[in-house]
Amino acid sequence: MPGEHMLKANGIDLCVQQFGDAAHPTILLVHGASASMLWWPEEFCERLANGRRHVVRFDNRDTGRSTSYPPGEPRYAMADMARDAIGVLDALGIADAHLVGRSMAGGIVSLAALLHPQRVASLTLVSTTTGGQDLPGMAPEFLEYTASRRPDPSDADDVVDFIVGLTRQYAGDSPYFDADAMRRLAERDVARADNIASTLVNHFVIDVGMPEEVAGRAVEAPVLIVHGELDPVFPLPHAEATRRRYPGSELVVLPRTGHDVPPQTWDIAVPALLRHTSGGWEAEEDRIISAALDAGDAVGWFETLYQAGAEGSVNMPWSRSDAHPLLADWADGREREGAGRSAMVVGCGLGADAEFVSRLGFDTTAFDVSPTAVRVARQRHDDSTVSYTVADLLQPPANWEGAFDLVVEIITVQALPRSLRPQAIANVARMVAPGGTLFVVAAIAGEDATPPPWPLTRSEVESFADGGLEIVGLESTTVPGKPQDVRWRAEFRRPG
Repeated sequence: MPGEHMLKANGIDLCVQQFGDAAHPTILLVHGASASMLWWPEEFCERLANGRRHVVRFDNRDTGRSTSYPPGEPRYAMADMARDAIGVLDALGIADAHLVGRSMAGGIVSLAALLHPQRVASLTLVSTTTGGQDLPGMAPEFLEYTASRRPDPSDADDVVDFIVGLTRQYAGDSPYFDADAMRRLAERDVARADNIASTLVNHFVIDVGMPEEVAGRAVEAPVLIVHGELDPVFPLPHAEATRRRYPGSELVVLPRTGHDVPPQTWDIAVPALLRHTSGGWEAEEDRIISAALDAGDAVGWFETLYQAGAEGSVNMPWSRSDAHPLLADWADGREREGAGRSAMVVGCGLGADAEFVSRLGFDTTAFDVSPTAVRVARQRHDDSTVSYTVADLLQPPANWEGAFDLVVEIITVQALPRSLRPQAIANVARMVAPGGTLFVVAAIAGEDATPPPWPLTRSEVESFADGGLEIVGLESTTVPGKPQDVRWRAEFRRPG
């Protein structure tokens, strides 16, 4: 198979395949009993990789091309399989990864997190269980099939038929089962397996007990649980029990889904997994900015980040429901009244500051370079009087020059590389009408600051006055309620 390769890990040979940029956070996909890496479909891996992840899948022992043992004599335990996962990271030079375990592999990755907590950035447990005795049992149809059907490992067609039937049982009552797709995948898997006889039995006879060295330990990594609503193997209460086991974990239920993750659910599963492995939207922002700047695009990253938020791949960036505290404090201290006057909010994002300014009585326009941000702002404030529009601060409409009695600029200019700031600062200042006010909030940097991130120096803040404005006040001040957050706050006025 193109792209796969063998490596030594934990003293055995494992077959691996990688997707995406190794500089991005790594997601290590580990499948369950008797399943090679093919059961993490290429398209699924590519969607994760397109979300700025480095994706690694591999054949467990006794599957695919990895080391195999005589049928019925595996000579290894689940703890060894957990060490295999960490061994893959070692062999690839990866310090830590987000581990995803499906079905039996939920136990494998959980054990890996106990054995090597510093190597596991997060866990995702897919279609798995705590094994509690009080939980619902497997569907009778599934149990009957697995008890009565014994494929002949020397007959490839019989094995394929068995696997297709098994996947049909895994689907349960889900409408998403695709027999033709499962047959094609099973045929590939059987043809590729070095020892299909061992694949069929060995994972079911290994020791799944916890080694003594992890006794008393708890999983420290954040946990995401992904589970089919109609899972016939581990019914949904198994997922709920897993959530209770890991306080603070998130449960994502895949509607109308069995003991699998069919393509029809990827629009739910993939964003959830990307969000869980993002490290937060600020970390995702850094990756997006880096890629955009490498491509020579200084502003396109705003849309990419907001799109990721709208899709659920990260928590929505800059998702405030209230005005920036320094804006609210400034307006309250001066009893601002906007009736009969116009205002512009620069880089409005999702609209919290624009709505605040509008409530002061200003006829408010707000713009952002991101169409997604503007769309979400309109949706969030569907009864708003604010005029939300898409525009580029580096090329604003000509009729905005000198058009607004109040211009509000909060942390937008600082999101641009230093080479573009003079133009952006000048364009903000030009919007202020005679007699009008410009209000600015920005992060603080020393004169020798180097991006990223890109806070403003005092001289950059002062340069808002270069276009004929006067500095009314410029101070470094603490954000109300955030004693460690100190920002520039400045007010400018155009004579007139």
